[in-house]
Amino acid sequence: MHRTISLAAIGLAVIVPQTASSATGQKICTRHSTIVLEPGEKAEVNGAGASGVELLISGPAGQWIFVDYNGLPAPGAGDVPVASNKTQTVVRRGHTPQIYAIYSKASRLIEGKQLTAFISGLYIDRRPLAQPRIKGNDADKAVWSRILLGQTSSCDLRWVPGQGLVS
Repeated sequence: MHRTISLAAIGLAVIVPQTASSATGQKICTRHSTIVLEPGEKAEVNGAGASGVELLISGPAGQWIFVDYNGLPAPGAGDVPVASNKTQTVVRRGHTPQIYAIYSKASRLIEGKQLTAFISGLYIDRRPLAQPRIKGNDADKAVWSRILLGQTSSCDLRWVPGQGLVS
């Protein structure tokens, strides 16, 4: 059984993109997480709604999508755990290896659901990005290791509903 995530399913609505360019190690905070950008990367709001935000991250090494969203399904048959630390577990989706789900190990729930996020080398409708950074292999660690799930302090920019990325 294939699980798909659509904009409608996660309550995202497309809005006018807002962009933030990056300095080395710039931190972009979303609703429940932080992304540490690499030099030359920029973050652009690609979609947002009541349930979360989708950012398109572009840089010299390629593009990737980050979605801050609670309530992704638990890992399923064929999903491959790729990393785990004290705070989170990263799983490569078996049905689409260019998608990684990141699960919080914290017991706290957000809106009654486990804190989750995902990163992808595909648009949410599964079209490939022009120059995907995430390819479904071990080199993807350079991306998912920069996601700080559940951390939203000390940010250079923060996503604010209705305002986009603000200082």
